[in-house]
Order: sequence, then structure tokens, then C-alpha cells
Amino acid sequence: MAISMVGDMRQHLLSTRHNTFLKNELNTLVQELTSGTKTDLTSHLGGDQTNLAGLDRQLQILGKFEQSNAETGQFLSMMQSALSGIHNQRETASTALLTINHSSSMSQIENVADVARSSFKATVQTLNLRSGDRAMFGGNDLESNPLADPEIMMTALQNAVAGLTSETDVDTAIDAWFDSPGGGFETVGYIGDSTGYLSRLSGVGQTVEIGVRADDQPIRDTLKALAKGALSGDPILNLGAEARKNLQEQAGVDLLTQASEITGLQARIGYAEQQIEQATVQISTQTSSYRIARNELVSADPFETASRLQSVQLQLETHYTLTARLSSLSLTEYLR
Repeated sequence: MAISMVGDMRQHLLSTRHNTFLKNELNTLVQELTSGTKTDLTSHLGGDQTNLAGLDRQLQILGKFEQSNAETGQFLSMMQSALSGIHNQRETASTALLTINHSSSMSQIENVADVARSSFKATVQTLNLRSGDRAMFGGNDLESNPLADPEIMMTALQNAVAGLTSETDVDTAIDAWFDSPGGGFETVGYIGDSTGYLSRLSGVGQTVEIGVRADDQPIRDTLKALAKGALSGDPILNLGAEARKNLQEQAGVDLLTQASEITGLQARIGYAEQQIEQATVQISTQTSSYRIARNELVSADPFETASRLQSVQLQLETHYTLTARLSSLSLTEYLR
């Protein structure tokens, strides 16, 4: 009868290899049980990871849209805050200008003009605020401030009314500066993009238009009324007190009527905010669906894994027991 002999060294190597295999298997199963995910996805998926790669790609795209929408939401929120600030400046100046009447003194006219000038400056500075490093009210031009420095605009307006001696001429000159195509506002005042409104991708095939710029008519009209109220009290203007009062009164009324127009701009931003919110909810739902599908592909069954873990643990304990017994065998012990 043939006897198979295994040398001590080979027996040691075989034992070590088996021990290493069981330990690695045990560690793998512990990791899978803890994470709930298969460690060897190639083997688990039969070598075809096409579906998994597709799901990962979709999740990556949705993640980018989610981040972009968060940034756009913050951008829109800051625009709303800026428009609220303009509303406050409009209201402050309107209240001051409407206090002027036929009995007002020149000192009062000048004081109210200072209020209007301060509101003009604050409104321009508000429209030039940035979200991060991006201009908010310059359309597609995110680099440049949409409006020139308020002092530059005010100087240009002073030049436009210089030498005029009637209330009508001053009123017409200021209107023309702000409203004429290619006029002062379009060449000196507004320096942002005038070709369209800023738009942002909010999802696959979805865009959100941010439809407010610093050259929109409600903003022009607000700046125009503020400038009119400020220039009416300018000492260098060659106008009588009555004409100054009439211009300031008209400026106050114009600012009062602009409340609904500024609210309309806020409504545009509000609509964009609503679109971003809806897109965010949709992306969240899609992300959850894709993650569930991905988990189904890569997840390790907890009951199966626990059973295998228990089995490998028993094998490892048996291996240690047998190894200990074999290591204690000797010829002396055999002959006793």
C-alpha cells in the first residue's frame, strides 16, 4: 500500500497558507458585514460593471447640479436682499422729498437733496454688490461692476443739466440721460452686459433665467427720480426755488410709484428661486433612486454574510486546534 508522506516544512507551509486564507476571508466578511457592501465587486457582478459605472456617472452629474443649485440659490437670495435694500432707500428718499412744499426754505430743499443724493449713492453701491466674486446685476458679465461709480454718474448728470434755467428743461434733460438709446446712462452709467439675462443650468435639460439687470426700467426710473431729487437742490443749478420744489415733489411721487415696480423685480427673482427649489427637490429624489439602485448592485446580504462569517470563524478555530495538537506530537510521546 502506497503511503503519502508530507514533510514537516511542506506541512508548515500548507498550514500557514490555509491560516492566511482563512484570516483574509474573515477580515473580508467582517468588512462586508460592517459596510454592507461587497469588497470584490468584479467577482460579485460577474465581471460586468457597466450598470454600476452608469449609476456612478448619474450620481456624479446630479451631485454637480446639486452644488450648482445651492450656489445659484445663494446668488438669488443675495439679489433679493439687495432689492430689499433698494426698496428701503427709495422709501427713505421718497418720504423726505414729499415733505417739500411751497413754504419750504432753500435750506430744507438742500437738506432733502442730500438725502436723495445719499440714497442714489447707496442704491448704486447696492447694485454693484457681488456674490462671492460674481457681479449680480450685470447680466452675463459677472466680472465688471454693472454700474459706474455714483460720483461719476452724478457728475455726468450735472454736465447734462448745466446752463439750463427752466424746470421743464432740467426734467427733460435728466429723462433723456437715463432713457434715450445710446444716452448717458447706457454709455456712462451702465457698464454691464446688455445682450441678455444670466441663466443657469438647474438640471438635465433645465435652465433658470435670472431676469433682473441694473439697466432694467424700474431700476433706471428709481435712479432717475433719486438723481432728480438730488440735482434739484444742487447750488450750482441755475433754477429758482419754486422750480426746485416742483422737481423734488415730482421726484418724491415718482419714487412712491416705483414701489410696485421694484416689487415686480423681486417677484422675478422669487420665481427663479422657486424653480431652483423645485429642481433641488427633483434632484434629491433622483439621487435617492439611483443610490437605492446602486446599493442593490453592490450590497452584501447581511444574513448570508453573517452565516459565512460564522462558518469561517469555526474553520479558523478548528485550524488552530488541529495545529496545536499536531505541534505537540513527538516520537517520545508516541512511545510512552
